[in-house]
Amino acid sequence: MDKRIKKLLGVGTCIVDIGCGSGRMLVDSSDNFDQRIGLDLSNRRLEEMSGGRSEGWEFREADLNEDFPLEDSCADAVMANQVIEHILDPLKFCSEIYRILKPGGRCVITTPNIRYVKNVAHIIFSGYGPRTAGGNTRDGNWDDGHIHYFTHRDLRELFSHIGFSQVHSSALIDIDGGGYLRKIMNRYALAWPIREFLSGNILIWVEK
Repeated sequence: MDKRIKKLLGVGTCIVDIGCGSGRMLVDSSDNFDQRIGLDLSNRRLEEMSGGRSEGWEFREADLNEDFPLEDSCADAVMANQVIEHILDPLKFCSEIYRILKPGGRCVITTPNIRYVKNVAHIIFSGYGPRTAGGNTRDGNWDDGHIHYFTHRDLRELFSHIGFSQVHSSALIDIDGGGYLRKIMNRYALAWPIREFLSGNILIWVEK
């Protein structure tokens, strides 16, 4: 798991990964949380990666567009990595996150940034509509199934509307093998021009 995200999630009794896939993030959270629950539409990626073995965490099959199969105020932390752009109703999705979080609980969300300068240039100069998942390929789901596009302001206002007491966002700079420039950008990930235009992904963290 990205160490920046791990730090934001903190420690606690229970963490929920929404759209958990193979569960790699939950495996990496074993030192920080006693109970780890993964929600996803199917266990296909878990089967592909580890033969269906969840390595100490619990998988629950769930349609993420519906109510989560979890009790109110059960989680200290919630993670949704590259998920919200696939959800039919982001307002309901965020309301469900609020419902399952304990008071003071934290949520971390990542999603593509439609305001990223490359995405803006793609719309203006190529004449194609919004794409945030790899250009104009047509060999799979359209735009990899992305059905919503977000800016930092979109997400901050959405989570504030739901009732979260603390809402913050920053650029999520890819620093793996990125060299000195990306390290500098990561250091100033909260700065307006870097946050809004120079990162392809949004990192938002909120507290109930």
